[in-house]
Amino acid sequence: MLELDHVRKRLGATLALDDCNLRVDAGHRVAIVGANGAGKSTLLKIVAGVLTPDAGAVRWRSQSLSSGRSTLRKKLGYVPESADPPPHLSIAELLHFIAAIKDCQTLGNEELEELGLCQMLDARIGELSLGQRRRACLAAALTGDPELLILDEPNNGLDRGSLEVLAAMLAKRPACTVLLATHDRAFADLLGARLVSMASGRVTQGV
Repeated sequence: MLELDHVRKRLGATLALDDCNLRVDAGHRVAIVGANGAGKSTLLKIVAGVLTPDAGAVRWRSQSLSSGRSTLRKKLGYVPESADPPPHLSIAELLHFIAAIKDCQTLGNEELEELGLCQMLDARIGELSLGQRRRACLAAALTGDPELLILDEPNNGLDRGSLEVLAAMLAKRPACTVLLATHDRAFADLLGARLVSMASGRVTQGV
C-alpha cells in the first residue's frame, strides 16, 4: 500500500500541500483530478522522491520513502509532466542509464516497438518532439517492471493511440500500482482507475 499521512509542503510562499492524506492499495490504479494549482504535481514529486515533505509521512509497503529512497527507487517509475531528460543523450543511452541505476535489463524490443521507439533509439532527446520524448520517458519509467508507476499528465503530448498502447502495457502489469494526475477522465476510465479529487493542496474526495 502507498500511504500519505498528513503531508505538508510549502514551495516558496505557496502552501502546495496542506495536511494531505491518500491511500492506494497495491496493484490498484488511482487518478488524481483537480484544477491547475491544486497540488497534484507536487504530490507526485513527493511520492517519486523528487521533493521532500516539510511534514507528514510517505510510505510504500509500510517503508518510509524518505529513509529507504535509494532502495525503493529501483522499484519505482516516474514520468514528470515536463518530459525533459538530458537533451544530449540518445534514447538508447537514457534507457541504459536507467537500467544501470535499477540494476536491471532495458525494456524489451517488443515493448519498445509498441511505443514506436525501435527505429529512433539513436536519436538525441533534444531532437525529439514532445510526444516522442514522452514515449522515451515512458520506456525509461517501465524499465525494470516497477511496482509503483507515477505518471504526471501522461496525455500531454500523446495521441489517443499512444494512450491506448500505454493502457494495454499496464494491463499486462496487474501487480503494478499506478498513481497518475490527469485532466483526461476518459484515459483514467481506460485504466480502470479510481478517481480522487484535489483542491487547495488537499485530497478532498475519494480517499
